[in-house]
Amino acid sequence: MADEKPKAEGNKTYVTDNDLRSFLKDNSPLENTLIDDLEFSAEDIRQAFTYACDRWNDQPPYIGTYDYVDFPWRSKLIAGAASYLLQAAAHRFRRNALQYSAGGLTVADQEKYQQYDQAAERLSQEFIEWVVMNKRSLNAESGFAVIG
Repeated sequence: MADEKPKAEGNKTYVTDNDLRSFLKDNSPLENTLIDDLEFSAEDIRQAFTYACDRWNDQPPYIGTYDYVDFPWRSKLIAGAASYLLQAAAHRFRRNALQYSAGGLTVADQEKYQQYDQAAERLSQEFIEWVVMNKRSLNAESGFAVIG
């Protein structure tokens, strides 16, 4: 049944913004020397958590749905959400990329999109492969349930 949650082992506490910030090293404006601010807003992070959960919920087989409060695999939710944040940041960098020169100095501070794309792709691929593998495993396990 679609609304039954599979027996998922994992950490029972939900992931926080700070967990994801720590993973991305976006903990402090003082550490982001170029922007002197946090890179991702709290709303960006919550939306990324939602997108990652949607990826799980939208992937067949449909054996349970989660939101970011009850998603039982913390490290995977963090990786999935981080991939969305890095992908969004890459789009923003690409959109704002402009090299300019002044006094013999060339500045290209927004040309980081390739690095962000690569990191996002690696995390996204890891997350998607895990989702497919884990859902297949949970589906197979539910097919061998003991009826008592």
